[in-house]
This record gives sequence, structure tokens and C-alpha cells, in this order.
Amino acid sequence: MSAISASTPPVRKGAVVFIVDDNELLGEITCQLIASAGFETSLFHQGLPALAAAHAAASPPVVLVTDFDIGDINGLDLINQIRARFPLLKTLLVSGTAKPETLARHPVKPDHFLSKPFRADALIGVVSRLAAEAQAAV
Repeated sequence: MSAISASTPPVRKGAVVFIVDDNELLGEITCQLIASAGFETSLFHQGLPALAAAHAAASPPVVLVTDFDIGDINGLDLINQIRARFPLLKTLLVSGTAKPETLARHPVKPDHFLSKPFRADALIGVVSRLAAEAQAAV
């Protein structure tokens, strides 16, 4: 049994995580890491397509993992817009460029923040914990 599965509840079958990263390679790697933990994933390279997909989905994602700089809008604005419809959605903001003071001043706060580069086990651990919290709240 891995350390992750020992410390977090099992993932509910069909639990979907949306990943938004404008860097295609980093997005793919993030997607593969999260999928390796048993989640279904949907990858987007800009925020507005992710927003449209969330609104069109039969059931919302349990977690949104978004970079701060994603081209069409920023990650915090994406979090805000998706939470307006899905207030129980758990969010993880990742960034290698966003300054702490920018994040501190923004009225929207993610559930967790990881600075890039991050370790694979840190990413999987945070996503697993957030998913468990989201599933417990339903």
C-alpha cells in the first residue's frame, strides 16, 4: 500500500479533476500524475474552455487544478467563475510566476497553493486530500 492510499480515503469512481495549464507539456505531466492516483482528468490549455466544460458537465469536477497564468483569464478569476456555479468545488492554484503579494491582494483564495516546480507526491497528496474533502461535503 502506498503512503498516499494509506493516508487518504479512496477516490470515488468517476471523480473528475480539471487541469488548466497553458504550458502543454506541464499540463500533460500534471494530468498523468493525477490520473495515476485514480482520478479521471480533463486537460485544458486556457481557462474559458474549462469554464464552459464545467458548466456543460453532467456533474462538476471535484477538484480544479489551475495555473495562475493561463492566457485568456487568470487562474483566480477562473476559480471565482466556476465557484459561482459550483460552490463546493475544491481548488488548487499552481504557479511559478505569481507573486505572493498579488495572490494576497486578490479577493479570491484557492483552497491550496503549490509553487512550481512542485514534487509529484505533493501534487497527488493535495489533490487527493481536496477530493476527499469535496466528496465528504456532498
